[in-house]
Amino acid sequence: MSVGKEMPRVIAISSGKGGVGKTFFSIHLAAYAATKGHRVLLLDADLGLANVDVMLGVSAKGSVLEMVRGEKSLPNLIVPTKAGFDVLPGGSGLYELTALDAGQQQVMMDEMRHVSGNYDLVLIDVAAGIGDNVLYFVSASESAVVILTPEPTSLTDAYALIKVLSRQRGVNRFMVVVNQADDFDAQVTFRRLLSVSDRYLDVHLDYVGHLPYSPDVRKSIQNQSLLQDQDSPKTRQDLDVVLQSILSRPRDLNRNGGLQFFWEHSLNEGLQMQDKQAGQGG
Repeated sequence: MSVGKEMPRVIAISSGKGGVGKTFFSIHLAAYAATKGHRVLLLDADLGLANVDVMLGVSAKGSVLEMVRGEKSLPNLIVPTKAGFDVLPGGSGLYELTALDAGQQQVMMDEMRHVSGNYDLVLIDVAAGIGDNVLYFVSASESAVVILTPEPTSLTDAYALIKVLSRQRGVNRFMVVVNQADDFDAQVTFRRLLSVSDRYLDVHLDYVGHLPYSPDVRKSIQNQSLLQDQDSPKTRQDLDVVLQSILSRPRDLNRNGGLQFFWEHSLNEGLQMQDKQAGQGG
């Protein structure tokens, strides 16, 4: 990281179960942030079942497995997109990636450190559920977003994810998005999640919005393209409101896990070295 530069903001996008639109939101958040002038890296951390590159219609240069084995460096795996942001594909069909060991996590941390100065925002699209990789990446991030739908199973699994992250990893602040729901259903769903969380957990849930069901969303996924204003102006407008809400939330610089801690430590070391050199020069 270049000395004197603010750490990139790191946001993890998670969900208790699959099929709730997590990757759709991750991709569009990256594209939206890029239109606002942010330099964005989207890490597909659904390792072993990665699909960000598929949804975007881009060709991966390799897999994260090659990086954690030391066979390729991260810059050689990053793929630029037409939407103005970069993607680090996660690798699909690779069982070895489903649970990184401590050494592999450290390799990834080192690689992320080397490129962090190139970005203002790092988005991590983690796997659904409560696997080891999920807990690692979310706890390593500055901010956590949880995507759910009004379905009872989605609500139950979202609570389970928040519970495990809170009790095992000390993550106690979450932004919540309700997908495939009108305003009434979204509010009811969030209040149910908030009620049980307030009763049993010491967490803060921040409702950042909802997105109604739209066939245009499914069509954009099938076409491996981003949702366009001209194709679905109302849905695109609703989506942008949620994305803006996420980006407008203040940074949580009190988080001290994983990537944030590592980058802050590196930044402090750099500043100390700069001060020492300045003192010697004087």
